[in-house]
Amino acid sequence: MPNQSIKFFTIFLLAFNVFAGGDDRDEEYYENLDEELASFEAQLAEDLVNQAALEAFQQKLAKEKAAAARSTAIYQARVQQEQMIKDRQAQLALERELAAFEAKLEKELAFQEWYANFLENKAAEEALEKELAAFEAQLEAELAAEDMMAEIIAEDERAKKLAEFQAKLEAEKAAAAASTAAYQAKVAAEKAAAAELAAFKAVLAAHEECKAALNLSDSNIALFKTALAAGNLFNVGPQITAGTEFTANRWDDYASCIGALDYKNPF
Repeated sequence: MPNQSIKFFTIFLLAFNVFAGGDDRDEEYYENLDEELASFEAQLAEDLVNQAALEAFQQKLAKEKAAAARSTAIYQARVQQEQMIKDRQAQLALERELAAFEAKLEKELAFQEWYANFLENKAAEEALEKELAAFEAQLEAELAAEDMMAEIIAEDERAKKLAEFQAKLEAEKAAAAASTAAYQAKVAAEKAAAAELAAFKAVLAAHEECKAALNLSDSNIALFKTALAAGNLFNVGPQITAGTEFTANRWDDYASCIGALDYKNPF
């Protein structure tokens, strides 16, 4: 465009000089000059059209770039939001897994503590049995010695010693009986505790099986246990999609599943 302007200005000066100087050149020269001016004007008009088209294209391109930038920003924001949702879901899953692991670990630690106490009590019982055996051996030896003594002492002395020995023997027998009774009571208590633990594990397993079979939520199991312990089971209903269920048979499936368990006190 600047070159065309210079060319036009040069032709204009030449023409102006010719007219101003009263040049009498022939008409062929002027016709050539007119043709060149006409060609230049046509070229100039075409350049102006091209310039306008270029400006319109540049404006369109700028608008498309702005639209593309907005679309890219929206897409990036959506991707970021989806990633945040995925991260939150992963965090919640990890928290649930951690809670389940902690509950399992707590049960295992409780069992290990119980088993350690059981082994300690068992060792104490074995020691008591050894002490009892030693006492019985000593008692037999004393009885044998007493028999020998009774044969060499006088009848009255033997009677006296025998009476004293019998009193001592009765006292020792009573003490041994008391110790044996205490030991047997301890053994019975430990057996009862073991049976109670086994029953608890069986009940817990049955409830877990019913929970899985009926696809019950943890919240509804907790609600059932709380209401049962409080004695208001039939005033409470499980949580369903529509809200709280208060039909007459709202707990029947769960109660039927646990079946032979003590329904009044399953825990």
